[in-house]
Amino acid sequence: MFCSKCGNPIDDHSAFCSKCGNKINVQEGVNQQQNPTIPSSNTTSPIEANSNTVSWSNPYPINEPLSQPVLHNHSNEDKRMILIGMGVGVGVLAILFLIILIFGKNSEKYYFDTNSNEPDNEVVTTSNASTKKGKYSTVIIYDNTYSGVKITNNRDALSLIEKDSVSQKVNCPSEIQKVEDEIINNYGITAVNLCEMDVQFARELGNVFKKIYEEYPSVRGYITNLTLVNAPMQNNYIAAFMPVFHFATSDSSSTYPWVIKTHILLNSAYFLNQERLSSSVSEGSNSGHFPKNTTIYSPVAHELGHYLSFLAMMKHYELNSILLIDSNTINPFYQLYTDFGTGDYSLSMITEAYENYKKDTPTPLSLDDWRGTISNYALAKDNSGNYIYDETIAESFHDVYLNGDNASEASKYIVAVLKDKLGSR
Repeated sequence: MFCSKCGNPIDDHSAFCSKCGNKINVQEGVNQQQNPTIPSSNTTSPIEANSNTVSWSNPYPINEPLSQPVLHNHSNEDKRMILIGMGVGVGVLAILFLIILIFGKNSEKYYFDTNSNEPDNEVVTTSNASTKKGKYSTVIIYDNTYSGVKITNNRDALSLIEKDSVSQKVNCPSEIQKVEDEIINNYGITAVNLCEMDVQFARELGNVFKKIYEEYPSVRGYITNLTLVNAPMQNNYIAAFMPVFHFATSDSSSTYPWVIKTHILLNSAYFLNQERLSSSVSEGSNSGHFPKNTTIYSPVAHELGHYLSFLAMMKHYELNSILLIDSNTINPFYQLYTDFGTGDYSLSMITEAYENYKKDTPTPLSLDDWRGTISNYALAKDNSGNYIYDETIAESFHDVYLNGDNASEASKYIVAVLKDKLGSR
């Protein structure tokens, strides 16, 4: 039969189109016409995000030629920023390659400031965050994409990620490049772009990785990018974990393998403005929105909590890596991101921790009340009013990172389960 989205011939038993990633309806082989309509080359499929995020369009035209490598600069081509925030609603099925973006709601995990209406007149937001101008903005473009590239193994993929990063460092101070290299070499991150950041501040951020990687040595090597990003001010997040960014496609006829970047994003409006960041985290910590003793460095620990939770899910779905995705890994890959969006696996870890706690310490607290002892943000909801359970795990990890034995009991029990799932105990 043929894919109803792109017309590609597909096996009758395939769950997804190998060319465009369209999910195949089980009735499609029965009802499908012999000559399906092929979408035009400029077809896009917007996904509406919640009020704290931007909407965006698919950057991969259906009929784009793959004979030569193509760099898609989102700044120059006016492509929407591919940064889906906490609480993103379930998206519609999209066109070419969009299967990797069908994560369900909450697929990217943001750490939000409490001052959601705080103005910042020194930053002017344009339609694309990568082109934003202002005192607290970065020259780094995190969302370049490539197609028609010769990719045969992990080395090719990592080399392309590195080249894209290095090409943006031409005018960055040598002092910060030295710190970037330290982080790359010490913590196994392929690309680090902190161009305008204070050198000592950047070095202290590296120490967050040091502390966590010493306790969890097996989690090194999966994050490909740590980067500043110009985020639209309406997002108002401090930092974000983006487990998947579809960075490049191969020059093969099937476009496999796909190169996937795994980001930790640092909002330049905060990380280039330490006064604002300090005020935000202090207020959030004092009010109970964040765990006690939150610092200007520790939001990175929160994002690493999402990262470790994500790695536990990868292990659950028996995916050793998502750097390269091909026809053999697309189905578990889709299952992984569906789960990461819905939060089912996160909830199962939290529930296991809660039951362990009740065995040790009988409590009148409900599961949700128990989660709420960590921080207010541990009970974050999306715009539909549904709990984002992975925020509970990230806040638990953040709490234990900051407070150790003095962290809340809920945090300690949840992190213990997370360690078990990672095989770190």
